[in-house]
Amino acid sequence: MSFAAEDLIKNARVQTILWGPQTLTKVDHIAHLCHKNHIPFLTFSGISTTMCAFWLENHDVAFGDHDKIGFTLGSDNITFLSPKTNTRNARKLYTRKTKKICKGQTKLKIAVPQKEGFQVFVNVIGSISNKQNITGYSIDIFEAALRHLHPLPCYKFIVFNGTYDELVGNVSSGVYDGAVGDVTITAERVTSTDFTMPYTQSGVSMLVLSEDEPETIRWTFVKPLSGKLWLATMVFFLYTGFVVWMIELPRNQEYQGSSLRQCSTALYFVFSTLTFSHGQSIRSPLSKVVVVIWCFVVLILVQSYTASLSSILTAKRLRPWVTDLEQLRRNGDFVGYQDGSFVRSFLMKHNISESKLRNYKKKEDYVVALRKGSMNGGVSAIVDEIPYLTSFLSDRQYKNDFKMLGCIYKTPGFGFAFRLGSPLVRNISTAILNLEGGDEGSQIEEKWFGTTSPSMGVGAVLDADSAPLTLQNFSGLFVITGSISTLMLLISIVRLVYARCIKLGKANMEIISYDFVDEGALQNGMENNPNPSQQHIREAITDDSPGIHGSGENDGDVEADPVH
Repeated sequence: MSFAAEDLIKNARVQTILWGPQTLTKVDHIAHLCHKNHIPFLTFSGISTTMCAFWLENHDVAFGDHDKIGFTLGSDNITFLSPKTNTRNARKLYTRKTKKICKGQTKLKIAVPQKEGFQVFVNVIGSISNKQNITGYSIDIFEAALRHLHPLPCYKFIVFNGTYDELVGNVSSGVYDGAVGDVTITAERVTSTDFTMPYTQSGVSMLVLSEDEPETIRWTFVKPLSGKLWLATMVFFLYTGFVVWMIELPRNQEYQGSSLRQCSTALYFVFSTLTFSHGQSIRSPLSKVVVVIWCFVVLILVQSYTASLSSILTAKRLRPWVTDLEQLRRNGDFVGYQDGSFVRSFLMKHNISESKLRNYKKKEDYVVALRKGSMNGGVSAIVDEIPYLTSFLSDRQYKNDFKMLGCIYKTPGFGFAFRLGSPLVRNISTAILNLEGGDEGSQIEEKWFGTTSPSMGVGAVLDADSAPLTLQNFSGLFVITGSISTLMLLISIVRLVYARCIKLGKANMEIISYDFVDEGALQNGMENNPNPSQQHIREAITDDSPGIHGSGENDGDVEADPVH
C-alpha cells in the first residue's frame, strides 16, 4: 500500500491520503512525500485495512480487492458507509500537514459574509457556537488560489454578519486580515483596501419578466437596421440619384424635360438599384463608375439586412417589460435590489427615488416580486450584479420566464480584499490568472453552476439578443461611395465648365473674325466709292484741265491724288 501511495503522489493523481494506523508501512516516508507535494495527509483511528481508500477525483474508486467506499469529508471528520453493516460511521481526522505547516505561524483572520440568499457563492453551515463549515464558489476559488502559493499561508475563516461595506471597513481598519466572498470591487472600497484581480465577470444589469410579443401590427421588418442606418441609407440613395442626374443631364435626353420628369427619372433609377432592375441607359463613363460602386454597397446592405431579418423571424422573441432605468424612473415603477449591496446607492445616484426601492435577499424573492409587478406589491425590475443574475438564470425553472438585459454599469467584478500593502494580493492575483487559464477554474465553476450556465470567468461575454445593424458597421462603405460619387461629380462639373469656356472662346474668335471681315469690306467700299467732297475736288480739277481730257492722253484710270 505504501508503494501505491508513493506512485499516486509522484504522478499527481491523488488529492488526499487517508491513513489508518495499521494500514500503511513507512508512514513517515509517505507523510514526507505528502508534505513535499502539498497533499493533505489525514489520519484517524479505529478503521481496518479493508476500509482503506485513497481519495481520488472519482471518490468511489478503491484499490485491489477492497470494496468501494463512499464517504464525506467535513472540516475535521470523515463519514463513510460500512460495506458490511450498511451503517454510517464517523471518525475524527488529524491533519499532520496542517499542524506541521502552521506550527509557530500566525493564522490569518479571513472574514466571510453571512448570507441568506445566493449561497452558491458563500454558504455557512452550522451555528456560531459549533464548528462551522464554510463552502461556496468564492471559497473554492480562494482555496484553489492558495494552493498555488509557496509556502502555503495559514488562515482561519471568521463569519461576519453585516453589510459588505462594513466587512471591507473592518479589513481596512485591521480587525481582519482579509475578506473572502462575493465582495464587489468599487472605487470607494479600493481607496482603503487592496483587492486581488476579479475572479468573476463584471457589471450591473437588470432582470425583468419577459412576455411574448402582442398580436398587433408588427414592424419587425425595420428592426434589422438602426434608425441612423436607415437615415444614412436614404440620404445616400438621394445623393447618388442627384449625382447621376447632374452627370447625365447635359447629354442624355432621358434625363431632360420638365422638372417633374427629371426628378422622377432620377429617383426611379437610383431606387431600382435595390432590386438591380434599373433600366434607364447611362452614357457617361463617370455615371457608370458611380452606379457600379453604389450597386456594390446596395448588395452588401441587402444581404446583411436579409440575414438579420431571418434571424429575428426564426428565433423565439420575448419582449421585456422594461428596457432601461430611465423608463423605470419615468413610469414611477418600483425597483428591487439585493439586500446589503452597493446597488442601492447606485440606483439613488441615477435618480431612482428611495421610496421606489425594495430590497430582497433570495432568488425566490426575486421571482415573487417580478411576477407580482409594481402594481401588486412587487417590482418591475431587479437591478443586481451580473454574477448573481447569471446564477439566477442558470436555474432551468427561471431562464425561460425572465431575461437579463445588457450591462448598465461597469464594475471590475468580485475580488478578495486585504489590508493595504498586503503581499498576498499580488500572489493570489497571479494564482487566479492561472486558474482562469487552466482546467481547475472550469471544474470549480461546473461544480457550483453546472455545465449549461453562462461562464462566470473574468473574460466572459453575456449571451444577449442580436442588436440591430448600426451605421458604424457600414461607415466604410458609405465613405467609399460618397467619396467616389463626389469625385465623379466634380470631374463632370470641371469638364462642363471647361467645355463652356472653350465654346465661349470659339464664339469670341468668330465675333472678332466677323468684325475684321466687315471692316475690310468697308474699307474696300470706301476706295471704290469716294465720298462727295473728294468727288467735288476731282471734278474741279477736271474742269481746270480741259486740255488734258480733251486730248485723251491720260494714262489708264489712275487719277492724280489731290493735294492735302
